[in-house]
Amino acid sequence: MAAEQDTFETLFSEARNSLGTSPKKADAALEKLKALQPTFTPEQNEKYQLSYAHSLGDRGRNEERIALVNSLIAQVKTPGRRASYLYELIDGYTALGRYEKALQAMNESILLLPAIEKPSQKIVVLQGALNLLRSLHAYDETFDLAERIYALRGDIVGSYAACVGLANKVEISFERGKEPLADSLVQDAVKACDANKNPFFALIIKSLAAIYLIDTGNYARGITASLPLTQEFVVLSPDSDYAVQLDEALARAYLKTGNTQRAEHFGLRAYQRAQSGRLLLLHEKTSETMAAIKHAQGQLEAAISYYDTNLTLKKKVLDDQVIKSLAYQRVKFETQDKANQLALLEQKNQNLRMEKTLQEHRYENLILLVTLGLIVLTSMGAWLVRTLRRMDAFRHSAQVDGLTQVSNRAYFTACVQQAFKDERHTQSLVLLDMDFFKHINDSYGHATGDWVLKAICEAIKTHLRKTDLFGRLGGEEFALCLTDLTPEEVLTLAERCRVAVLSIDTRPSGFEFTIAASFGIATRAVGESSRYEDLLAAADKALYVSKNTGRNRVSVYQPSNAGET
Repeated sequence: MAAEQDTFETLFSEARNSLGTSPKKADAALEKLKALQPTFTPEQNEKYQLSYAHSLGDRGRNEERIALVNSLIAQVKTPGRRASYLYELIDGYTALGRYEKALQAMNESILLLPAIEKPSQKIVVLQGALNLLRSLHAYDETFDLAERIYALRGDIVGSYAACVGLANKVEISFERGKEPLADSLVQDAVKACDANKNPFFALIIKSLAAIYLIDTGNYARGITASLPLTQEFVVLSPDSDYAVQLDEALARAYLKTGNTQRAEHFGLRAYQRAQSGRLLLLHEKTSETMAAIKHAQGQLEAAISYYDTNLTLKKKVLDDQVIKSLAYQRVKFETQDKANQLALLEQKNQNLRMEKTLQEHRYENLILLVTLGLIVLTSMGAWLVRTLRRMDAFRHSAQVDGLTQVSNRAYFTACVQQAFKDERHTQSLVLLDMDFFKHINDSYGHATGDWVLKAICEAIKTHLRKTDLFGRLGGEEFALCLTDLTPEEVLTLAERCRVAVLSIDTRPSGFEFTIAASFGIATRAVGESSRYEDLLAAADKALYVSKNTGRNRVSVYQPSNAGET
């Protein structure tokens, strides 16, 4: 019996350490374990089934993986072990694009946290939630989860929690556009993973840092740092997504330095791996890189073909993101981890339907340009590439205020007037104007004033629905258009926005001062035929009341007089 126990632990350790990095080695160990299955204790059987489920995922057999876990999970009562089974469900459902089921499994695993004692099992729960939310682009929530993983490191030198927590913080910081923070964490993260004897995580961190060098234009340094890492991936995990990312970055670096032959070597390898691995985002990115390489080589027909593939993939990426966002909104988290006060989700939605329509129009125009480019391939290839770039910049500048990144006045007005044509819905306009904004500009400078305008827009966005319209009318005056809300709901939302503005911490601007805004509300009921201009004038009168009764308040327009809330 002791010999059998030693054999199980040896084979199980070999399989577990190879999962995710060396699928063939893991499968060989699991196959040997399968022969010993009749001798397994219940605990050993659970460990084996979990590892086997994970190996199915590594091989892309996620339907089988989910079926296996669902056939076993009802019998698993131990919170830590059940969390591990839920992790497999989360990962499997995410891989298949069944985001609602993945979110539901994540919610169930989060509820187990207070009952789990082992840090390693807590990490399984937190990492499963982090991976899912990261795929949904909920980066603020994922960074909080990374912080929680890192907090589990305790006093152990080289702990797994320190390695995983820091590695996640590095990757998420790069993804959310906080490159200086990510770069400052790289050295500590590599040291933590080296101390944990975790070469794969250390390799991921070094690869992200090398890609950052290339992304910031340090092509020679990026190439020097990246080439040894590609060899390490061959040894540790040749099929890793990160290996594909590194190859794609190297292709761009060689392209920028004029070595199109090396660029094609790494670009084609990245493209083929992304395609065979069904990695949608990487497939889209590598197709764009290959198009640029072929264009630089003068192979315009091949470049157009890659651009055509890229356009198709961009639409798939957009559709996938819409599905993710809708699932993210529909799943209701009834219970949270109260012991640790985990704020899992905050709704930070954008106007998905409008964005999708705009993107689809853009792709139609691009496809038309590609078709024209095929007709006049030799003489017009370069012109086509320049035109595609200009279209995106033009669309953005025509609709978005350059400073605050909310809708500009013309675009906001056009959208609201369209909404007002449908009298079957209530429409509410909320005007807001900064209090004493001129004093801020005069006292602290216009750069600080610009910072204030951007800060209030970010504060207000967190309280809006995806269907709400938010625009800058000019200067320090903004407007919201809210559809299908009762007057009480509009008033509540406006009050939340007022408090959010008042709560802004101004210290990042370099100065400490108070920010406040006054609000005016006007509402058109169902069936009324008031024009947008009429409601705008009414909201402006209510705003005037707020300004003249003390500022920093919300007033609602009444036909006789605007009343302060």
